[in-house]
Amino acid sequence: MVAPHSKRLYAIITGLIFSALFLVLCLRRIDLQGLGTALATSHWWPWYVLAPIIYMCGHFVRGLRCRTILRPHCDLDWWTATNCTIIGYAANNVLPARMGEIVRAYVLGRKADISVSLALAVTFLERLFDGLSITFILVLIASTAPLPAWGKQIMWIATLVFVSASAATVLITAFRPLVLRIVERLARLLPPALRDRLLAILDRAFSATDCLRDPRLTLRVLLLSLAAWLVEGSMFLVLLPAFDLPMRPLWAGTVLSITNLGLLIPSSPGYIGAFHYFCMQALRVFGVAQETALGYAIMAHLLFYIPLTLWGLAAMAIYGVRFGAATSAAPPEPVVISGEPEVAG
Repeated sequence: MVAPHSKRLYAIITGLIFSALFLVLCLRRIDLQGLGTALATSHWWPWYVLAPIIYMCGHFVRGLRCRTILRPHCDLDWWTATNCTIIGYAANNVLPARMGEIVRAYVLGRKADISVSLALAVTFLERLFDGLSITFILVLIASTAPLPAWGKQIMWIATLVFVSASAATVLITAFRPLVLRIVERLARLLPPALRDRLLAILDRAFSATDCLRDPRLTLRVLLLSLAAWLVEGSMFLVLLPAFDLPMRPLWAGTVLSITNLGLLIPSSPGYIGAFHYFCMQALRVFGVAQETALGYAIMAHLLFYIPLTLWGLAAMAIYGVRFGAATSAAPPEPVVISGEPEVAG
């Protein structure tokens, strides 16, 4: 069995390799002087001010979505839910192997008084709705404008992945006791203590889908997910005129969807390389010069990376969270009550 720290090391190395590869692909045919000119002649006012403001507004929508998903378990206030969400994204910007998800689960568990396993499952559910929203946007784009072959491949792969994950989530929501019984039977060969802990963690994790049992909450989560990505798409939209590109929603939607689906591939902290490559390629679909496209990608990355990271680190400091404690967080040990596994605390 591979030790957890070895798996983490492999993930870090894999991410760095992919980021280096994407950086090479970005720069292999770039005229650096032309890139410098594209950046130097871009129009910062008001676009470089509006873009980060719009982007951060999208996280208030994500905070409201997090609060909605947790509604069956607690009444977490909007501001705290937003800060927890931003902390996760900020930690992903500075920590390798997407460890920001663990940091977010740790902070969310503390502030909402829920288990880490439930907090992690909430994050998974949010990512599922994110993927569905982005894929939906890309499918709409493909129905109105031709995509290159590689763009269609991304769309079909994303559709397969997120529709399959959605189907599994629906089954868990509808048949949770049955799923747990099946897992229990499959886990009978494990030591009793380990089996009980596994079942307790899964039970807590599956409870993240409790909000989906209420049609109104489900609809609200869906609409908030789509709204969050439409707001983020507006950030890409207002950056287009900064590089003398037409402010066309079709262009912004293509950049939004292809860039974010491309980020599913492992990369370095902050998605350096991967973000720039896919953002650049999305603009190239519309015939944008590669120096202009890369300049746009560089500024789009900086304008979300810097304010998001600063806000997240400030929130961590206010909440008294240290990276070391957060990244070592693990689901608590279960206790068994009347033969049914429960999570302590």
